[in-house]
Amino acid sequence: MKYIILFTSAFLLFGAPAAFAKDVYPSFTVKGFGTLGASGTDTDRLGFRRDIKQSAGVTNGWGFDNDSRLGLQLDVDINKSWHATAQWVARNNTGDFFEQNLDWFFLRWRLEDDLDIRVGRMGFDVFMLSEYRNVGYAYLWMRPPHEFYAGLPVYHFDGADIAKKYAIGEGILTIKAFGGYSFFQVPITNSSNSAAQGTTVAGGKLAYEYGNWNTRIGYTYVLTNNEFAALQPLLDTLNSAEVNAVWPGAQALVRQIATKNKIVHFSSIGLAYDDGLWLAQMEASYIDSDQLNYPSVASGYFSAGRRFGKVTLYSLFGISESLHNQIELSNPLIPVPAIVELRNAVAQLPNSSRVDEKSVSLGLRWDVTEHIDLKTQWSHYWLGNNGAALWLTPAAGLTPDTVNVWSVGLDFVF
Repeated sequence: MKYIILFTSAFLLFGAPAAFAKDVYPSFTVKGFGTLGASGTDTDRLGFRRDIKQSAGVTNGWGFDNDSRLGLQLDVDINKSWHATAQWVARNNTGDFFEQNLDWFFLRWRLEDDLDIRVGRMGFDVFMLSEYRNVGYAYLWMRPPHEFYAGLPVYHFDGADIAKKYAIGEGILTIKAFGGYSFFQVPITNSSNSAAQGTTVAGGKLAYEYGNWNTRIGYTYVLTNNEFAALQPLLDTLNSAEVNAVWPGAQALVRQIATKNKIVHFSSIGLAYDDGLWLAQMEASYIDSDQLNYPSVASGYFSAGRRFGKVTLYSLFGISESLHNQIELSNPLIPVPAIVELRNAVAQLPNSSRVDEKSVSLGLRWDVTEHIDLKTQWSHYWLGNNGAALWLTPAAGLTPDTVNVWSVGLDFVF
């Protein structure tokens, strides 16, 4: 109901972009976008969520929270060289409702027509759709491919970027570099609490657009700045003298489990094609991590679609798999039940955040007007043992090997 009220209010207030005359400074423009979506599954033993930032998932009872959202954007042209943008998105998102949903808040300086410098809060431009994954109207599917984007908790960072464009042949090459700090909050599994993480980020991309083709190569470096609060009680226990007296190898595990000062490398490549009739897109990534709670993972997807007038039929195939992440564990000198239980819990720690997921999806998009589309999508997921980290898993009991997810939605821009 809260989303319906938000959407209705937005249409009444901002039914068309509000803009003042061009070349009169400062000029203001108000834009927006949103989705009213519903989804459900065929199981009550696993909760499907759009990404790991969401604390609530849908099961065999349908829900609106996963995909429904509303975004508002204010653009201010201060003069020909200076521009300011603010974008806020109401969505199902863990953490402070205002701060965590403020995705853009930056000042842009255009030194030349092909050179931009931005300072402030910007989208985390690590994959092809990262900066606009909330704008459902901008892509073909109900949501960005689950295996590729659901495990990405960072939506924005505070810092600066610089982008330069070059005309090469008949295409345009964009070179971009960025760096800054990102703060985000994620839900703690089987808990109503959340944990905060601060990271230093730096990276860049090369993108080339030529005719119907668009390709991209990107790399991002992420350094965690603080300890993951949910792990602190475990670290304190492993550091205790009493535990190490019975289990001498316990303290040596702290460095492997701790999250502070750990590094994650994001490498990706993407390719898209659209000739007005046929559409295809694919991405592949490798996330190299030395964190047990965010293990290394290889992911990819491929999508193809065909337009029939205003209706587009599409298919989507995705895969994501965490790489083997082992902890070498010694045995306690004395089989004290509490210590044995602690050892077993540590041994299972890498499994709690592993991904082993494959899917196939079929869908339909109908562009009702220039600014509104309707979508419906069916997705079938295969989940391996200890591979459902992108989902909400029960505190106890087995999770299903396969899940069907049905979704319908309305996207709009204004």
